[in-house]
Amino acid sequence: MTRPFSGLIFLLVLILQIPAAAQSAPFLPLEQVERGMKGVGRTIFDGVEIEEFGVEILGVLRNVRPRQNLILARLSGEKIEQSGVFGGMSGSPVYVDGRLVGAVAYSWAFATEPIAGITPIEEIVGAFKEGLPRLGSNRPAPFQPDRLYSVSTLSDLVDPIRRPSLAVELEPGRFGDLQRLTPIASPLSLSGVTPATLRYFTSLFRSLGLEPVTALSATGLSDLGEAKLEPGATLAAQLVRGDLDLSASGTITHISGTHVYAFGHPFMSIGSTDMPMTKGGVVAIISSLAGSQKVSAVGEPIGSITQDRATGILGLTGRQPDLIPLKVKLLTSRGEEKEFNYEVVTDGLLSPLLTTLSVFNSLTSYERVVGNQTLQMRCTISLKDQPEVRFENSVSDLANSSALTAVAAGAPVNVLLNSGFDDLEMEQVVVEITAVEQAKTAVLDRVWVDRVDVEPGEEIELSVFLRKPNGDMLSEKFPLKIPEQLPPGPLSILVG
Repeated sequence: MTRPFSGLIFLLVLILQIPAAAQSAPFLPLEQVERGMKGVGRTIFDGVEIEEFGVEILGVLRNVRPRQNLILARLSGEKIEQSGVFGGMSGSPVYVDGRLVGAVAYSWAFATEPIAGITPIEEIVGAFKEGLPRLGSNRPAPFQPDRLYSVSTLSDLVDPIRRPSLAVELEPGRFGDLQRLTPIASPLSLSGVTPATLRYFTSLFRSLGLEPVTALSATGLSDLGEAKLEPGATLAAQLVRGDLDLSASGTITHISGTHVYAFGHPFMSIGSTDMPMTKGGVVAIISSLAGSQKVSAVGEPIGSITQDRATGILGLTGRQPDLIPLKVKLLTSRGEEKEFNYEVVTDGLLSPLLTTLSVFNSLTSYERVVGNQTLQMRCTISLKDQPEVRFENSVSDLANSSALTAVAAGAPVNVLLNSGFDDLEMEQVVVEITAVEQAKTAVLDRVWVDRVDVEPGEEIELSVFLRKPNGDMLSEKFPLKIPEQLPPGPLSILVG
């Protein structure tokens, strides 16, 4: 008779240990939201302490997108008046009479008062009730290396070098239509990033709704270990970790069991995904008329973000994400060996991009960005229960050899992840690069063959003559076997 009784006491203790703020709050249906209602919001302005701010409902914007609505509200409070609606505030829960209304998620650029759009909580939770998509239904479009940097051609990548006076120009479309209510930008915390990487990739980050800011590690805040997992707390989605850390931060809206709902708007609109979910803290709020941003510190992993939908993201606590280990080995132009270790998100769209970014970041940490340079690259991809995939390339260029080499390293990752094999698992990607600070190029001048009449199956010898930039000639010989099944007649050989 004592066992059931003692078990009941133990269960009661577990329930009492859950913080009150983390328990599921009742929802306030959108139909009951009225103009003039007043409530409170919860977010972090400094450190890991959750603070409240005032909220006054101004009205409901119906059907802003098909079957999606927004609640318009004016925010108030000393700190809100100073910063306005700031990046990283996305997901901050709003309560009226103790009932959860939704998440602060939208704002205007250059607004003179803190008016925000709130995503109704029922639409946030409802977006994830349909479960996971069918296998293969979320496969992204093939990755296009020449579109990697969100420019028309890869040659545009070196525009800041060719036009140094315009390197810090205002990017078209960054603020877009100033009269339009837009998702609050998610601060992309960067740690271990080179100035060249930041310069070349900033436009891409912003096109995805991410605003690059300086980041700190878990040691950046002494009280980060005390951060709680509850509505109003800072949450980060890690894209890369290791020698380079890229983490986008927002705010937790609602927790139900192992399910964590946050942001209140799409992160990158990539649907089903699998990326580390971590605790976070706020170092400072950088106030700006263009849009204030919070500088975050990234803490310990607590689970995985599994979905990124139109009304927010869904994370699962206690789940370990599948990441791709990436190792970059660099033999510098001074003969030094450097090694970088990263882990990147496993995703058909993001993995090639993040691999390219990580390789580029490694190169620009120790090698020149401008000037004659030759880079020899070897990429080895280890697959579970499959043979290794090996890929080699050499790049010699005056201005963008690092960028071209990084794109070449990301290309085989893209091909494999978008090959159609759903059970393909990357165990490790190793990129080895040898750098030389000189151009090693030559132009194909002419080609000779040792004879013109051949039989199928025979071998001929090609003599290839190459002209170097200084006029010197090089010659190399290559054996070539003629296929045995060729029919009689003229045979053309293309040499390039």
